Amino acid sequence: MRGRGWTVGVDFGGTNIKVGVVTSTGRVTRSLVLSTRDHATPSRFVEGLDEAIRRLARSEGVRRSRLRGVGVGAPGLMDGERGVITRLVNVPGGWPGLPLARLLERRLGCPCAVDNDVNVVALGEWRYGAGRGTRHSVYLTLGTGVGGGLVIDGKLLRGAAGSAGEIGHTVIDPGGPPCACGSRGCLEARIGTAAILRRARQAMRDGSRTLRRLAAQQGGRLSPALLSRAAGAGDPAARRIWRDVGVALGIALSNVMNLLNPERIVIGGGVANAWRWFSPSMRATVRWRAFAAPRRVCRIVRASLGDRAGIVGGAILVWEQRGA
Repeated sequence: MRGRGWTVGVDFGGTNIKVGVVTSTGRVTRSLVLSTRDHATPSRFVEGLDEAIRRLARSEGVRRSRLRGVGVGAPGLMDGERGVITRLVNVPGGWPGLPLARLLERRLGCPCAVDNDVNVVALGEWRYGAGRGTRHSVYLTLGTGVGGGLVIDGKLLRGAAGSAGEIGHTVIDPGGPPCACGSRGCLEARIGTAAILRRARQAMRDGSRTLRRLAAQQGGRLSPALLSRAAGAGDPAARRIWRDVGVALGIALSNVMNLLNPERIVIGGGVANAWRWFSPSMRATVRWRAFAAPRRVCRIVRASLGDRAGIVGGAILVWEQRGA
């Protein structure tokens, strides 16, 4: 909480909406979860968030009138400076052109801010997580997609169209596989979950007994976690896949270092749980490709806030943007 008031951060995901009370030291004191499917229209989202905040106020024993601000991280493209949705992903209709921050302020009666979810997580990790103590920090999330957020000179870098940080769609191999964005050889097309599992399925067809056995135990379902288990069991195909993930990521991170010269690169997301298997080749590639000066001042680390990062980042967003 900030002074005698209190702040709420919101992590608006494709499945769940996490809402939490955040202190001025970045601690989440209480939180609750809403179903995205049950709040998939703007009116239901605003109403549901209002009720969630009332519930949190009662649980925390604080006055609703002391709510200082609400910050929301949402999936998709948006004008973060104005809090206007360009298009949400994984939400019916996409809410194009919706001035969500303004609608929330009318309903909640306090300053509100809205930005891309990865940008918001980047803020959380920069201020209170693995990027703490830096002025220049880059955040990457590795999962179904590969997203990025940039904090440069202590400020979130959005770019002229609000799309800065799309590291997953930087091209690392012009002749590489097609990407969902329409280009070819993007980082996401190499190390996104779909790309990793595509290689795992090919390894099974090529005779990987370990992968076949582990997949059979999971009813035939493959996942990055299962591929990590196979690597831990000594499967050469699984280890080769993770090595290649590290090389591709290392190429991208070398470009980030040479272009932005950050002090810290923070890596999160579900695929980051395979850190043990891809980080050696990632670091070796960075040592080879990045310029010496930016490489020396930059540490590559795992994210530390876990599933609290979006809530914490939401609070920081409204503090920084609206002075709440």
